[in-house]
Amino acid sequence: MPYMKLKVKQMLKSKFTWISLIAILVGCLSFWAKNYYASKSDSMELSTAKANVAIQKKNVIYFQKELKQKKLDEDNKKQIRKSLKSSQSDIAEKQKLIKALQSKDWQKAYPIMIKEAKFWLADAKKNGSDSEAVAISKRDLLELQTLAKQHLPKEQTINPVKGSFFLIFVMEQFLPILVVLAVIFVLVKIFASDYFDRMRLGNLLPQNRLVLSEFSTGSLMGFCYFLVTFLLIFLIPSLFAGTGNFYYPIAGMNPVTKEYIFIPMHQLLLPILLLELLSFIFISGMVLFFVQFFKNPIIALLFSVLILVGGMVIPQYIVAERSFAQFIPMSYFFALQPVNGMFGISNSYVIADETKLVTYPQVNFTNGVIVLLVGILILLLLNYFVAEKAQKGIKTS
Repeated sequence: MPYMKLKVKQMLKSKFTWISLIAILVGCLSFWAKNYYASKSDSMELSTAKANVAIQKKNVIYFQKELKQKKLDEDNKKQIRKSLKSSQSDIAEKQKLIKALQSKDWQKAYPIMIKEAKFWLADAKKNGSDSEAVAISKRDLLELQTLAKQHLPKEQTINPVKGSFFLIFVMEQFLPILVVLAVIFVLVKIFASDYFDRMRLGNLLPQNRLVLSEFSTGSLMGFCYFLVTFLLIFLIPSLFAGTGNFYYPIAGMNPVTKEYIFIPMHQLLLPILLLELLSFIFISGMVLFFVQFFKNPIIALLFSVLILVGGMVIPQYIVAERSFAQFIPMSYFFALQPVNGMFGISNSYVIADETKLVTYPQVNFTNGVIVLLVGILILLLLNYFVAEKAQKGIKTS
């Protein structure tokens, strides 16, 4: 316990800890500020409805002019009158939607929006759209039906401003990479100083207790760093835009049926935190191993970044790597993706051209827990082995 307190104090006194934390917050909150100012304008639903009304009004003028032409036969006139009536009906319906959206009367808005979503789904199926386009149309319809059933207002989840929604957004996109990178730098600095202190101490202290203390202390510091960042990114936007509803349905994927589902936000939080806890225990063990093995903090830092951060990014970029991603512990550092079934679908790093919706049911919460626990156990044994070898070297010298 005194060792842990000493190292926590060392971490808190380190300038890099605070500089990296501030840099992460500034980076994330710059996205939030952009979303916040954009939220002052019309919502996407309201803008689309207004644009549709403008287009249909032009159509009405065009059809009325066409009807005045003397050369038209009765069949053409009948067809134009039908189109004119359809445009006028659409204008009336969209004006009702605009009024409902402006007054936030969602019970009047949802039936119109659901009707439109059903039209686009039928259109996607009729035109033979690819599986991903059909799945997205189904998702949009299911979202509206779920919100209408639960009597919840539709929130901005694509460019969110409320605390909980923005937190989910950054967890899905880039926050895990930023925190893992910062924690690696912090742990390398702390573990490297510990290693050389231990070399000087020789065999005055039992190596197994030192390794376990370092392992657990690094895990605690890494997870606490993440948790502080996690809470601040939730709290700061919440002060300005509200927390958001924790029962709000968040889009997920049933990777087996390849259909979108909606999960209440509060059901995602505990599994996310558990996977992140195991992830930072794994990170602590990996960094400690490299520090002991290479005995050089620069090389240890380089290998830690390449393997841990590289292992996070590669499955996001390279589709071929996803076929065995369930065996890579770093696949679970983006903890939201295995929990909501959106691994390989929801992130911002995918650059592959996939014309069909491809899911990865093997990358899930249960496998994440198993793979990370096995990895932690292996790293613990490796660290004990390297420490014992170093101690024998000290005794013989």
